[in-house]
Amino acid sequence: MARRTLSVLGSRLAQPLPVPPRPEGFAEDAPPPLVDRSGRAITYLRLSLTDRCNLACVYCMPPEGEREHARRAELLSFEEAVRLVRGLARGGVRRVRFTGGEPLVRKDVVRLVEMVHRDTPSLELVMTTNALRLAELARPLRRAGLRGVNVSLDTLEPDRFRRMARGGELGAVLAGVRAALDEGLEVKINAVALAGENDDEVGRLVDWAWGLGITPRFIELMPLGEAAKLPPEAFLDADAIARRLGERVTRGGGAPDGGRGPARYLEAADGSGRRVGFISAVSDEFCASCNRLRITAQGDVRACLADRRAVSLRDLMRAGASDADLAWATHWALGSKAAGHAFNDPAELEHTHVGMSLIGG
Repeated sequence: MARRTLSVLGSRLAQPLPVPPRPEGFAEDAPPPLVDRSGRAITYLRLSLTDRCNLACVYCMPPEGEREHARRAELLSFEEAVRLVRGLARGGVRRVRFTGGEPLVRKDVVRLVEMVHRDTPSLELVMTTNALRLAELARPLRRAGLRGVNVSLDTLEPDRFRRMARGGELGAVLAGVRAALDEGLEVKINAVALAGENDDEVGRLVDWAWGLGITPRFIELMPLGEAAKLPPEAFLDADAIARRLGERVTRGGGAPDGGRGPARYLEAADGSGRRVGFISAVSDEFCASCNRLRITAQGDVRACLADRRAVSLRDLMRAGASDADLAWATHWALGSKAAGHAFNDPAELEHTHVGMSLIGG
């Protein structure tokens, strides 16, 4: 039987990739494992729930918000999201991280987590959040099936927080962290350290997190969206951040986390087993071990954060694609995944104007 060509409209932010016809040998009932063209197995999905946020951090979103925010009808419906997660789980995905924007501003987000958990209970479900709404949602999210949260927190100084986040209240974030811990969620802290802004606070952040039994992680500034507009001297690499921690941590290259994410970890020097994570996408890229796939809030599957090309799974579903068609489109999209990113090649960074919240962090 002849296979139809899958028409792809693509999103406004991505260069659309038209998917060729599904080959006869691509199984209807048992799609092959998700593997990219470099042989890297895909086991980790980052699923964006919204491109909107209730903050506008200086390295992420313009003060007035992005101009290309999706309308509600352009977002994946909950049923579409559940269907995609189910298919990707059949292809080998074992961990799903809900991202944004800020995922907790998506209406009825608890219901979506519950739907995904009920449909594919074997998956580990986690979320990245600014925690402004976490105090009220930690309990229902935990009951819905969420297992952990990474909280974005760059400072413990209220005035500095408002300046860097361009809004919000630090107290609400800290209350959200406490609520998550009380509910038994695994909590990690994600901090972006900027020279001359909050780099004097990295030791304090680590001490505070360790005091609560939380693992802190530091993320290098990446040349995307608002971050690309910051002066080069604001950038701090992972080694510079580690030096600011003084004798709190051991020295060395750091150990990975067994496929649960891109961070590498240094152990506390006191032998307590506590750790500090570093996500060094620019200074020491970890592309060779990448096991991630992104789906934007509009349903574009992106094989790499640094690649503007995408396949719109949303458009395929709304055009009547079968599960096998969706699996084939995802496999085909992975064929475009490069061996590494272009963050260190300014001539290749045509995507820098695209905000992280629009891609899905």
